[in-house]
Amino acid sequence: MSYQVLARKWRPRTFRDLVGQEHVLKALVNALDHDRLHHAYLFTGTRGVGKTTIARILAKCLNCETGVSSEPCGQCAACVEIAENRFVDLIEVDAASRTKVEDTRELLENVQYAPTRGRYKVYLIDEVHMLSTHSFNALLKTLEEPPPHVKFLLATTDPQRLPVTILSRCLQFNLKNMTPELVTGHLQHVLETEMVPFEESALWQLGRAADGSMRDALSLTDQAIAFGSGKVVEADVRAMLGTIDRSAVYDMVVALTAGDGKQVLDAVAQMAEHAPDFASALADILSILHRVAIAQALPEAVDNSHGDREQILQLAQQLPAEDVQLFYQTGLIGRRDLPLAPDPRAGLEMVLLRMLAFRPQGVADVPTRPLAAGSPNAAHGAGTQPVSTATPEPTATSQGQAPATEPPPAAESTPAPVPEPPAAEPNPAPVDESAPAAQDASAHAANSANEYSPDYSSDDEGPQAAAEYEQMAGQASTYDQSPPEPAAEPAAASPVEVPWQTDEPAPPPEPAPPEAAAPVAQEPAAASAPELTSAPEPIVMVSLSDTTPMRWPEIYLGLNVGGVMRNTAGNCELVGRQENQLHFILDEHNSSLYDESHQQRLADILNEYYGEPVSVVIQPGQIQTETPAQIAARKLSERYEQAVESVKSDPIVQQLVEHFAATLDEGTVEPVDPN
Repeated sequence: MSYQVLARKWRPRTFRDLVGQEHVLKALVNALDHDRLHHAYLFTGTRGVGKTTIARILAKCLNCETGVSSEPCGQCAACVEIAENRFVDLIEVDAASRTKVEDTRELLENVQYAPTRGRYKVYLIDEVHMLSTHSFNALLKTLEEPPPHVKFLLATTDPQRLPVTILSRCLQFNLKNMTPELVTGHLQHVLETEMVPFEESALWQLGRAADGSMRDALSLTDQAIAFGSGKVVEADVRAMLGTIDRSAVYDMVVALTAGDGKQVLDAVAQMAEHAPDFASALADILSILHRVAIAQALPEAVDNSHGDREQILQLAQQLPAEDVQLFYQTGLIGRRDLPLAPDPRAGLEMVLLRMLAFRPQGVADVPTRPLAAGSPNAAHGAGTQPVSTATPEPTATSQGQAPATEPPPAAESTPAPVPEPPAAEPNPAPVDESAPAAQDASAHAANSANEYSPDYSSDDEGPQAAAEYEQMAGQASTYDQSPPEPAAEPAAASPVEVPWQTDEPAPPPEPAPPEAAAPVAQEPAAASAPELTSAPEPIVMVSLSDTTPMRWPEIYLGLNVGGVMRNTAGNCELVGRQENQLHFILDEHNSSLYDESHQQRLADILNEYYGEPVSVVIQPGQIQTETPAQIAARKLSERYEQAVESVKSDPIVQQLVEHFAATLDEGTVEPVDPN
């Protein structure tokens, strides 16, 4: 007897032999057992999922000589003939080869006649979507009201091409693709029964290559048995399918985890020796990253379908969640652009190097130690930046200012003289008005500083800490800068403002006004000196023993934190300390990016800050005090409101509003960043 392929030899004979499709079997079994049969059934699904097989088993159930039931005997003449495809009352039609309306009319000529041997005359029309429009029209009436001895079983892989009139006359069952687990389990049963040696990892390769089709899986298994000389081993299956050795893919992922570009290129070069499909290699990397992300979210959901569950769990512990998401998104875009690369290998290498180039720099395990040492200096730079940016202005307005510390007041004092040109009066009256204006600005700034200080009333360094926080957040506080400004403005007003104002009506008398104004400006200048020196002071580091909930915003300023951890730490509230353990509450309204691994990463950052080991406990919940992120948001809002008020009070703007009925679009007002 000739050899029978596995796909035909292992075709299910009864519903119990079927693998998967339980949702379809349950409906059919109940209908058969309770005698609630429809006259037309439509089975849809991709190739090899059991459409025709279920239709033939249903025909066997309808015509079994023992009676209509969900379990045909398989021994009677009707069951045997249906299994051997020679039952006279089972008319199986391939619609792809009989698409004309004449073929359909010929098929329906004998519908009214009773079955020859069976209980029902069953019409099994495969690939029914291939019928022409006229054929569907000819079938409609018979399909809607067939004789009681006729059953229609339709099968198609493309139900969207069927007319709605056909769909409405049938009971439709959508068959699902087979999962790799189902396919692998069935292949294992088949090979054990056939007594063929196999490796389980090879069956997983076949199960994934089948792409949801059991028939394709059995056909590939036949090919693997022939390729492996009677046995199924992973190496032979991989060579037969042309797939890439998974260990080479893992080498690339491990190199990405380590952030080692040389190791990444070496792994690609080693894989290139076997002439692989680089697009498939990138797809395998994405598959691994997907499973790593699942392991980080729900470790118990990771299956062993690839035989690498332990490796996935290990990578999930080593690779931060931010890196996984970035690598996956970069790989998706790179896979789309891979056909555009001049060379597939170069395209893959560029995708992997891009993953490393754009790796988040705020993660604790990324080497950012030099930034930690330079953070105080950065604060100095932020404090002295206005000096360097303002130096050109004083040189243009002042004529004899030598000290380097004088230009900042000159730059800060420019808002005071600006409102006065609209007056355009050569009299000394504007000069007299400028002094009260400067004093009012000084008083307003001082009041603003006093209003801010209660937020950190437990700390004398509160305003400075708030300013440093603003600098690190990219939103420098005007309240911190305002205390130095009012004291410095009068100092600049004596040598700079008065000559500037007297320069308009008469340039020659410039030397005389400075002498008159000098006594007035000397006292504030003396007061401004210590404030100018105190503004650029570095952040004061808080020791672990001095750590209290009220000092958490100040501690946050000295942390070298960025990326997602910046969001987590900025929205945390320190609620207590027990020896070396810090307890935080994370604002539940800003905890969507929180991950349990953030506890250890924040602990690592605090270890570097304190210089001694600490542990961290973070619990999402409701906060009771302002977090550093809320302080930054409040300061930005206050800066915006102050900027709007400053624009509204500008004399030029007031004249435009008064004389031209102009309106101020407050949405376009942006506070000036002092940095």
